[in-house]
Amino acid sequence: MNKAEEKQDIEEELEDAAEEAGDLSGESEEGVAKEAEASEEAEATEGDAAPEKELTIEEQLEEAKRLADENFKNYLRAVADLDTYKRRVIREKDDLRQYAVAGLIESILPIYDNMGLGLLSAEQDSDPKVVVEGIRMVLTQFKAVLGENGIEEIEPATGDSFDHNRHEAVQTQPSDEVEAGAILQLVRKGFSLNGRLIRPATVIVSGEPSE
Repeated sequence: MNKAEEKQDIEEELEDAAEEAGDLSGESEEGVAKEAEASEEAEATEGDAAPEKELTIEEQLEEAKRLADENFKNYLRAVADLDTYKRRVIREKDDLRQYAVAGLIESILPIYDNMGLGLLSAEQDSDPKVVVEGIRMVLTQFKAVLGENGIEEIEPATGDSFDHNRHEAVQTQPSDEVEAGAILQLVRKGFSLNGRLIRPATVIVSGEPSE
């Protein structure tokens, strides 16, 4: 190989090396550009995900005032609802108090009618036995009506134990026949409604035997 050919080969190698260097430089610049672009995108993403700006003191105060006003309105509505409920309950109680005995009165009216008929019969008939029988029939009917409505008589007998929950002693009398502290005599019957005392039975209690 002569010198001219060697020189040409060297020049060709230098050109190839220059081209490779240029390619590498282009790739490097392209990589740097891609990294810069990726970095900008990351910064933009971080900017989007950044927390909201904190409220100022004035804004926090306005928000607190809004919540307080809303709570106060809710309180006023609750008070109004409670007042309406109370008035309705009072009205229902008044209605119940006025008309609760309507059923009992309806049951007593026939007795009232029979008492009028008995009085009319007594005025026309002078036989006392007829009058007594009529009164007895009306009283029996009246007791039946009371029992149907849960009303029971409290009628202790002589010698029964005194019960301060159902009896009321108005007097104490000495007795040789009845034990001291027991009931000696019934003065007035008592009544209870469904087990609840309405009126205690009035009684005379036996005391110590007389000397």
